Amino acid sequence: MKYAWIHNLQILFNQLNQHRFYTAVCVVGTAVTMAFVMVVVMVYDFRTADVAPETRRSRVLYNYGTQCMRPDGTNMWGYRGLGPTAFHAFFDNLPGVDDLTWHGDLRKSVCALPASSDRHSVLLRPVAANWFEFFSYDFLAGRPFTQAEYDAGRAALETADDEWRSVRNRDDGVVRRFVVITEKLAGELFGGTVEAVGKQFLLDFQEVRVVGVVRNVSSIFQTAYADVWEPFTLTYEENVNPSISTAGLIGFHYTILHLSPDTSAEEVRAEVNRRMEQLNKQGLEYILQDPRLYTHTEYTFFRDGSINAELVYGLLLVILLVVPAVGISGLVHAQMQSRLSEIAIRKAYGASNADIIGRLFFESLTTTLIGGVLGYGLSCVLVSAGGTWLFGTGGVELEGIVLGSDLLLRPSLFLIILAACLVFNALSVLLPAWIAVHKSISYTLTGGE
Repeated sequence: MKYAWIHNLQILFNQLNQHRFYTAVCVVGTAVTMAFVMVVVMVYDFRTADVAPETRRSRVLYNYGTQCMRPDGTNMWGYRGLGPTAFHAFFDNLPGVDDLTWHGDLRKSVCALPASSDRHSVLLRPVAANWFEFFSYDFLAGRPFTQAEYDAGRAALETADDEWRSVRNRDDGVVRRFVVITEKLAGELFGGTVEAVGKQFLLDFQEVRVVGVVRNVSSIFQTAYADVWEPFTLTYEENVNPSISTAGLIGFHYTILHLSPDTSAEEVRAEVNRRMEQLNKQGLEYILQDPRLYTHTEYTFFRDGSINAELVYGLLLVILLVVPAVGISGLVHAQMQSRLSEIAIRKAYGASNADIIGRLFFESLTTTLIGGVLGYGLSCVLVSAGGTWLFGTGGVELEGIVLGSDLLLRPSLFLIILAACLVFNALSVLLPAWIAVHKSISYTLTGGE
């Protein structure tokens, strides 16, 4: 009895070897099915799971655009970020929100070393002082900018007195701009992460100083992603359009709210709408409408649409599992016909229908698991190779997405593929096995089917 499990395993592999064609077809069919299932799962999971640096996805709301116009509906500014007046009116001491941050959206910039003609195109994101507390970046060297460094950004700009710009960089030889960069950019500019800290380079032809270097962030993280992060105050928006023209109603604040555990998104939306109505009654030249507040899933999938992302992906998974399972089930049924005499003999020796179905189920499960593992590997290849097509949304121009092992090899994904294998195996095997065991013993042994 001690080695009974080894004996049973040998019997199992002998059975599989006897039906090599069937086994090979089932493994290939399962691998392809699992590959497509896991691609769908990965796309949804990578976009919505609480994964560093965006570890708060499940409890956040994004204010990404509020419409601004005159009360008569003219002179519409469209959907823009909030200016300082509306930002404070909407979000100061907002009930149900335990933390918030904001950013100035992503924009293209050019950087280079002072004595070099080698230019690097980077994506720059102006951020709030608490940005690196709100998100979970991995600092490889240095640190986030301090409050004093953050405040120094305002002194880096001064009011301009010419016609084509309202602010300009203060040209007094003092570096007042402090930035955090990625390890990739640190390597390109300075040859390493540690070497970059404290060094200066030109960002949009103005000197900045590096205070910290973070591990590269995959561009599938729509909000946390950038090459360079600088203090938000560098935009100096109180003195530039559109903030000046609208009395601070619209500007460059794109806010991210972290909700308290007992607060729903609808409650926060209702309170923000109430505050907006109060602001609109103050007799300003412009009014605000439709402050769009998205949950992370809404923000990521089908933004501004009425489509339920969970339902869409759920139905897609059902189709991807059921349709191939029906095809494999037909193959299994044909294979069962060749084993009817074996099944009849087992029943004649006292094996119950449940015992036989269980044995057939676990025989098939072995091939399903092999196919599932191969399919998972294939899905990793497909997702990595087609990352730009699968994830290239969200306002970021992506030329290639890097998916590290921390995303592809997470335990939750292995549990999902195991569950998918069990479901797929049950759908494809149980009905043919049930039909086979309910055949008459005497009819089968005398040559009938």
